[in-house]
Amino acid sequence: MVFAIALYDVVLFVHILAVVAAFGTSFAYPLIYAVAAGASPAQRASLHAFQARYGRTYASFGLLVIILAGAYLASDRDYWSEPWVGVPLLIAIVVGGIGGAYLGPREARLAALAEGGDQAEYRRVLGQARAASLAVSGLVLVAIFLMTTKLGA
Repeated sequence: MVFAIALYDVVLFVHILAVVAAFGTSFAYPLIYAVAAGASPAQRASLHAFQARYGRTYASFGLLVIILAGAYLASDRDYWSEPWVGVPLLIAIVVGGIGGAYLGPREARLAALAEGGDQAEYRRVLGQARAASLAVSGLVLVAIFLMTTKLGA
């Protein structure tokens, strides 16, 4: 038996895989924040350093793959005028901005504050990071919903 796989299907697989790789971890951030609250300063620093590195590397690269693969998929089937394509693209740009300009610096700051920094400042920045990560997760869920239901098609 011979199986034929279209390039579109391979790119769709890569697109979905990139979403899981880039944002799957962000859904565990509430757990990471809860663990950090009861952890030692060194453990907190490690957790937040992991978050900062993950965002700078895997999430950023994954977001690039998501956008490039999505552009191919939308172009191949002429879906650019569909709201279930345009809105998630806008969400991807917003999420990238939140991650790079807001969340990433706070994660790096948390790692620095966790070991010996001002604990009131640590709690303040932790609250900011928690709120931003929840916003990112919510936006990603909206994008996934729109893409899977093809709402507006």
